[in-house]
Amino acid sequence: MSERSIRFGSFELRPERGQLLSGGVRVGLGSRALAILVLLAERAGEVVAVQEITDRVWPNIFVQENNLRVHITAIRRALRAGAEDDIEIVNVPGRGYRLRADVTIEATGEQAPEATMSAEIRPLPLPLQINRLIGRESCVTEVVECIARHRLVTIVGPGGIGKTSVALAALTELRTRTAVCFVDLTNCTSLAHVATATAAALQSPMGQDTTPAVLVERLRAAELVLLIDNCEHLIDIAAKAAEALLHSCSRVRLLATSREPLRVPGEVRVHLQPLPVPGAADAVETIASNPSVALFAERAAAAAGGFRLAEENARQVAAVCRSLDGLPLALELAAAAMPMVGLEGLSTGLVGRLSLLSFGRRTLARHETLEAMLDWSFELLAPDERLILGCLSLFRSTFDLAAAVQVATPNGAEDARAAQAILQLAAKSLLFIEPSRQGVAYRLLETTKAYARRKLEGSGHAEIAARRHAEWVGMLLDRAQADWLRMDRAAWWERYGNAIDDVRAALVWSLGEAGDKRLGVRLILASAPLWLGMSQFAEYHRWLQQALATLDALGQRGGAEEIQLQVGLCVLLFNADRPGEGFVRAATQVLRIAKKIGDPVARATALWLLSGQRGIMGDHPASLTLAQQMLAPGSTDVDRDLQHFAQRVVAGMTFRVGRMEEAAAIGAELVRQCSDRTAYGAVLRYDHSTILRGNHSVTLAVQGRLDSARALVMETVIDGRRLRNPSSFCYLLSSAACPIALWLGDDELARHYADLLGCVADENRFTYMAELAAWFSRIADLRMGKPLQPFPIDRIRPPLPHDKDVFITACAALCDAEATARAEASAPHWATAEILRADGENRLRAGDAVAGRAQFERALAIAETQGAGLWALRAATSLARLVTPDAAARILVPALARIEGDEHYPDVRAARALLPELTS
Repeated sequence: MSERSIRFGSFELRPERGQLLSGGVRVGLGSRALAILVLLAERAGEVVAVQEITDRVWPNIFVQENNLRVHITAIRRALRAGAEDDIEIVNVPGRGYRLRADVTIEATGEQAPEATMSAEIRPLPLPLQINRLIGRESCVTEVVECIARHRLVTIVGPGGIGKTSVALAALTELRTRTAVCFVDLTNCTSLAHVATATAAALQSPMGQDTTPAVLVERLRAAELVLLIDNCEHLIDIAAKAAEALLHSCSRVRLLATSREPLRVPGEVRVHLQPLPVPGAADAVETIASNPSVALFAERAAAAAGGFRLAEENARQVAAVCRSLDGLPLALELAAAAMPMVGLEGLSTGLVGRLSLLSFGRRTLARHETLEAMLDWSFELLAPDERLILGCLSLFRSTFDLAAAVQVATPNGAEDARAAQAILQLAAKSLLFIEPSRQGVAYRLLETTKAYARRKLEGSGHAEIAARRHAEWVGMLLDRAQADWLRMDRAAWWERYGNAIDDVRAALVWSLGEAGDKRLGVRLILASAPLWLGMSQFAEYHRWLQQALATLDALGQRGGAEEIQLQVGLCVLLFNADRPGEGFVRAATQVLRIAKKIGDPVARATALWLLSGQRGIMGDHPASLTLAQQMLAPGSTDVDRDLQHFAQRVVAGMTFRVGRMEEAAAIGAELVRQCSDRTAYGAVLRYDHSTILRGNHSVTLAVQGRLDSARALVMETVIDGRRLRNPSSFCYLLSSAACPIALWLGDDELARHYADLLGCVADENRFTYMAELAAWFSRIADLRMGKPLQPFPIDRIRPPLPHDKDVFITACAALCDAEATARAEASAPHWATAEILRADGENRLRAGDAVAGRAQFERALAIAETQGAGLWALRAATSLARLVTPDAAARILVPALARIEGDEHYPDVRAARALLPELTS
């Protein structure tokens, strides 16, 4: 193709070279921005429609206009380099963009001039790049800059990552400055073959005498960049040839591509990484601008003419790109296969099938399938390296060198050899190296992993390697438990959070037919915090059930292991489907085993579970009785964590029976002593600090200490959100944050907390918590006068007794005959006074002032006896409306005196409105 020079002002645009110059100096601009500028310059003075621009620059890809605006902004910024020029890109609303400039376009009619060589050396033209290079602009620039400063640059990366394409693009840029030559070593097997291939590429008239020595002599005075492509299969020969050329030919620069470095003195390496892939949560606009997606979309459009990236298929394409790790060859094979299997077919089991699909280049056998490409690399490995690569395929996430050695060797005697082999695999680009806080981490691309696993299964070593991997997972979980107390939570999750996939794989083997069942049960127990913190409740439920069945089959029920499994089951059942019969059955089994084997922690945990269940069902006295039994009578030397755990539950249940002052005293002392360093196993009991402070803030609010309650609960929500403990966070929002915000009259904050609760509950499939979120949202909307949406009947069940009482305290209109009858039939509890007051308001609206007043008086008496200052204020306000001003003052003044807070709170404001002399 002939080159063009597009000039406007002090700028020169060279489309074929991808360059914008200002006064002869190159201006940095991305490839898409350059393409936009070229189109606008070609049509200078005309309005170019947005659709025409996107079709030209993003062919077959759906993009939003704001993506175009980003590039237009970049162009405008670049054009400011010509400060003296009157050049402007004008936006014509609703139509498109126009370049305002005097433009001249010159066609040279010939190829870009290439540096001349001697008549004896006339390099063959570079192979033409048939497909556009996507997402590698910065890599090409890096290679060009490295070649300018160094005499040997090696592009290193695994097969199919685009080493040759990047190298040829770099040579294309370099050929205007110096002579360039491309030598393909694919079919070479000896040093003589390398010399012959090089001579042929240089078109050097050496006849039959193409020995390496003669070649070096011919190149001694030459000035060129020599690309030796595909060196990995004769790496030693290529290294020797490169070293000889560098020593003898001072003006020759070498560019090499290989799956491993040449390791020649002076070598500079450019490591090619896979193309970036879109995240699972990325917006469609972000997906459309992703290089992996752009590559797939362009190649898919070529394979299937009607394909176009659009909003409805963008996420499927993104999933395909992620599953292939952004490996360009894999993306091209997938795109080529799409007309036969469809996008939906590509999304399922893609990696395994693509290994065998033959839609690659017929002219390059090793790139015809992924299997062929990986065979090429595999055959170059030593036998021990092949076996170790297979063993490493068992890792589901990144791993360090120590982990790799443990899984790859049957005993410590061969650790040094295994470590060396692993480092060789990394050097040969079969392992990717990633930085980590602990140094470096290794990973296999998914395509390589699937291939290596098939090789392992055929080697006869698969079962041995799977056992070593499961044992490594057990050791990792032991370290996680030891680090739980000493590490910051965020750092702990960064180090161990990714292990969940390896835990899953280890469990599949351990609990399988040929696995180690005892090891599997131990892994399930040790991994509880991971499953809960990663929100994998449903899957963990299945593992727990399988572990219980395994213990049953082994005849080992009734011990410490079953206790931990049953406790985990209780936590799951509570969140998934309320504390029903299955919950009570599991908790009762824990209590039975704990008493039998004398385990105080398990005993306390079981009593806490049963106490909580009775409290939710409205039986608060029974709940307190169970809580008070958590520490056995006469027990000494009680673990500090266990003691605080029991005291926290007792404080909560003491509040529920209406003993506010006593509950507040216990809670205040626990908050003072509180530490966020809970034991590893205590994850199944919720986060102590979060629940303690949430419960205490509720007690403060009902006492009337409104400012203190508000400050504490808001602080706890902020802290709780940082923790990876969704069950604790949901408990905090549902039991403290939402009710308190409603009690204090901050309906907008209550709606925010309810939305947050609903979001976390939905993410974790916490059915019970999702129901509570729906109720709190509805109450907040009702209070704010917003139109109410119908309840989703399939998701919302009638509230449990305690939850219904909470709702009534936030919205008196929800009080009905059932709630009133239940409150009057039992001993006064934490919400009795407010339920009776709400019933009194209902009776007043029905015209029965006498009955209404009687309920207000009962409510006030109960609230004052309990020390429930907020309920007392509400009851006093309701009663004050029915009596004389003097009587109202005698009721309201002491009620207001017990409140910490001003007229910022609606209940305080309403009470003071009835006392004009106090508000004047």
